Amino acid sequence: MPSTAPTHQRRSHPSRPLRLLHTSDVHLESDTFGHGEQGRKLRDSIRGAFSTVISTANDLQADMLLIVGDLFDSSRVTDEAMDFALGQIARAKMPVVMTPGNHDAHDERSLWIKLPPSEMPRNLHMLLEPEGSTLEFSQLRARVWGRALVEHTPDYRPLAGIAPPMEGMWNIALAHGFFMEEGEFDRSSPINPVDIENSGYDYIALGHIHVFTDCSRGPTRAAYCGTPAPLYQEAGWVAHVRFEPGRGIELERLPVTR
Repeated sequence: MPSTAPTHQRRSHPSRPLRLLHTSDVHLESDTFGHGEQGRKLRDSIRGAFSTVISTANDLQADMLLIVGDLFDSSRVTDEAMDFALGQIARAKMPVVMTPGNHDAHDERSLWIKLPPSEMPRNLHMLLEPEGSTLEFSQLRARVWGRALVEHTPDYRPLAGIAPPMEGMWNIALAHGFFMEEGEFDRSSPINPVDIENSGYDYIALGHIHVFTDCSRGPTRAAYCGTPAPLYQEAGWVAHVRFEPGRGIELERLPVTR
């Protein structure tokens, strides 16, 4: 069921509503699929799930699609697989903002280093700066911040150095990492409640955990959308996020069906 956070008056918000679709952890082209008929069926099923995510975003007339890491299961991707993924992204009728995850990290093997900008879909916007970068979509009254994950270790903090929120804009962040309570640092890429609450952002789109989980703290909504891929029983979801001026942010789990 949709849930709406109370409206907070810490800063002004735009009068324009905003609608996002948030996905992550698709894990296209996993090495674990195998090479037989069963592996081919699983690969095709995961591709079908990603295609359905794009179609769902179009059907909802979303203003933006967020892909929060691990679109691919590794950096070992064939040209055919890359063409498939980019072709699906190009079908989206809205800006697509993406950041790498721990499986497709932005290290020396990064898929995105080798891909010429001329081959990228015009609607794809990558957040590839290790220290973080911000994209501004003035017509949507939205700003999106994210860090590119280079090395998945306990020292990497996905929300470290987050840019200050801007008045009169919807402030959104992408973060691929492991949410844990304050003081727990034994997992790689940790995200703590204080990181979320102190950001001052409207929404933080999380990736890495394959189950839909609401991690909102204080005035900031934050959630894992879960994986859309049919990897196990609890899979097959995306997050539908609606920003309503004066009413707060509505967060809804949507099933992905072919």
